[in-house]
Amino acid sequence: MAISTAAFDDASDGGSKSTFTPDRNPNIGVQYGTNYEGIIRNQAIGGEVYTLERFGKRRGWAMTYSFLNSTDQEKLQALIDHADGRKNFFFFSEDNFGTTGIKVRFDQDTFAFEEVAQGATSITLNLIEQL
Repeated sequence: MAISTAAFDDASDGGSKSTFTPDRNPNIGVQYGTNYEGIIRNQAIGGEVYTLERFGKRRGWAMTYSFLNSTDQEKLQALIDHADGRKNFFFFSEDNFGTTGIKVRFDQDTFAFEEVAQGATSITLNLIEQL
């Protein structure tokens, strides 16, 4: 599914959303995944395996935007600043809050806009669902 418009908000209903509709879609190859790191596996001396679920599965997204103009770059920088990197969660919607937003946070420590052409930048964003 291409993400042509993504919306970000601090409430799940999208009441005060900021819509991000870049001039370009993310590059082909947006990654969607499920993370099961909340399930711990233990093995007893006799070989029996036990699992403990601290939390369930979480969805994740990795998307790269290339050839962003300065306006799109400023919008993404404002989101990164609002989230304060990994610190704060926000709500993300692939369909402009046509459905309920997903509570997410960034799943990366560094953010770098790379200049790919005169006046154009690229950035990769990793999001993970906040449980």
